[in-house]
Amino acid sequence: MLGFDISITGIGSLGAMILIAMVFICYCFAIHLIVTWNPYHRPTIPLMSSLILSIGPMLAMSMEKDGNTSLAEILELAFLFTSLGVGVIVLWMPIILAFVTFQMLIVSRKSPTEDPLIEMLEN
Repeated sequence: MLGFDISITGIGSLGAMILIAMVFICYCFAIHLIVTWNPYHRPTIPLMSSLILSIGPMLAMSMEKDGNTSLAEILELAFLFTSLGVGVIVLWMPIILAFVTFQMLIVSRKSPTEDPLIEMLEN
């Protein structure tokens, strides 16, 4: 078992959820950039920033008081953050889906604006 506790860091449960979701989304974004690579795409800056944002909290949490860290602790934290990230996203999914549904209802209620080009085609 790891020698740390998320509640000890003093960020609270909402802050911990935000941190875990950030690490998980940055990890998924890095995988997306690697998988969708093409010769005209320059993913170095987004990939490096995504990896820093996903590895940074894991390195900070795996540091011991004397400044040492081990690869096993980092890998265990990576597994913990990815599994908890899925749980956090599933936990917030009803709220996200309600928000998206509300936005879709607003968009579908709006009438389309009159386009002068279409009017010119009709005449």
